[in-house]
Amino acid sequence: MLAGCGGKSEQQVTKAQYEQRLEKIGHDLFLAAKGLGESTNTQIFIDGVDKLQDVVNDAADELDGVRPPGTGAQAANDRLVDAYRELGDEFDKVKDARRESFPRAVAALQQAQKSAGARETISAAERLRQLGFEVPVFATIGST
Repeated sequence: MLAGCGGKSEQQVTKAQYEQRLEKIGHDLFLAAKGLGESTNTQIFIDGVDKLQDVVNDAADELDGVRPPGTGAQAANDRLVDAYRELGDEFDKVKDARRESFPRAVAALQQAQKSAGARETISAAERLRQLGFEVPVFATIGST
């Protein structure tokens, strides 16, 4: 069953299991983001954004329905899922901008990094850290 289709059951996980998921997401996001700067070629750049978008969407799917221990952590996890989904949509704008020009793509990418979804990944991760969870910095996207 696809995540986010309404029928996904809740999955209780331990703190360690949840942190492992966040670690993998952070690692995957780091690798995908790192690949963005490798070419100004339109198709290669768009393919890189596609990969980053896929990783963000996969992260949302991975955490959707996961219940880390504690209601505060569960609420922060839900915020993180919503933020990843919002960010996935932002990357469509980056690809559209790249079809126009590379400078527009860079500007759109900077906007994505400052978007509400990006800020929410940072905020949700900070809340999880306050609750004692280890959240890799690369599990968030964005700047303030």
